[in-house]
Amino acid sequence: MAWVAKGSVLRVMSLGGAGGRAGGRLFYGAARPGRRAELGVVLAGVGLICLSGLAWAQNPVPSQTVAPISSLRPAASIPSPSNRVGARYVVAKDDLLQVYVVESQELSREYRVDGDGMITLPMLSRPVIAAGLTLDQLSEAIGKDLLEAGLLTDPQVIVTLKSSPWNTVVLSGAAKKPGVYPVYGHTTMLELLTVAEGLSDDAGNTAIITRGQNAPEGPGPTPAQAVENAKAVTSRTVKVDVWQLWQNGDASLNVDLYPGDRVMVRRAGIVYVVGAVNRAGGFALNDQEPMTLLTAMAVTQGVTRLAKTSKAVIIRKNPRAPGGREQIPVDLKKVLMNHAPDQQLVANDILFVPESSGKRTLDTIVGTVISTSIWRVPY
Repeated sequence: MAWVAKGSVLRVMSLGGAGGRAGGRLFYGAARPGRRAELGVVLAGVGLICLSGLAWAQNPVPSQTVAPISSLRPAASIPSPSNRVGARYVVAKDDLLQVYVVESQELSREYRVDGDGMITLPMLSRPVIAAGLTLDQLSEAIGKDLLEAGLLTDPQVIVTLKSSPWNTVVLSGAAKKPGVYPVYGHTTMLELLTVAEGLSDDAGNTAIITRGQNAPEGPGPTPAQAVENAKAVTSRTVKVDVWQLWQNGDASLNVDLYPGDRVMVRRAGIVYVVGAVNRAGGFALNDQEPMTLLTAMAVTQGVTRLAKTSKAVIIRKNPRAPGGREQIPVDLKKVLMNHAPDQQLVANDILFVPESSGKRTLDTIVGTVISTSIWRVPY
């Protein structure tokens, strides 16, 4: 406990209270002429301060609004998308970089990585190796060179990517939005498909990834199961069951992608079943299992009551046939009764089941296919 001597001047700070004063002076000592009134006012103020502190103690600020000091971190240490890019993107030749050096306008500007993978900063006696380093590693390398050259005592350098001819992934084939997508650092197949709004209705099961120069050797950091399922064609090519990945989010198939990679989603063959069936449309073929007449009947939920199954016909592309298409008669009734062998359908086949009344021409049937829905069902 600290004792206050007579005649001491104390400064009292208010801890709270609406309309409270920021502070004041408290004279402690023997009563002197003209000071008694002032001392009484000051003591009254001290009493109010104590009461305010007591009220605050009884109604403390909720604990969740007060963060302990140990839990606070500087903003620079909080992960952000830019930090993620800096740690993962590998600088390549011809990249355009933005270098920011704190308190150095002369050094803070854009730099192009030359053909040797170097960047040249003014006032440094030698170029800085950039190609092959991540953005964070390059920041450290520049800071180290500035420190060794005696130009700055505590260099703080931030390097970001402005543009690059290599920081893209090309998505082609059966995606809803194929195109060229910018990628800073590597991303995943599922992330790319999400940006491209998924697979198109006629997408097949397989995607072929052709690795660019920035990808590591081999199929990349693919989980063991994905390596087995991917069945790499060459050391720079990977095959992935993209439909399984998109539909079920199978993490073992979610391979990493790198700038410069090219992804081609194969299109599935479509078989069209129209006419007197319960669910007409185009049906995507399965890579693992062919579609047959019986399979077609299953996915279309059978024929209608007016179907003339004995007069069904397969319309198949044939460049040697008149009009480029041939008509193959099918007695679907016998097939359904197991009195005739099942037949396999191929991509772009049209299976037409007529009704007992009415007749359609070949052109009418083909025209119906153009506006039909595409279905993807398991079989």
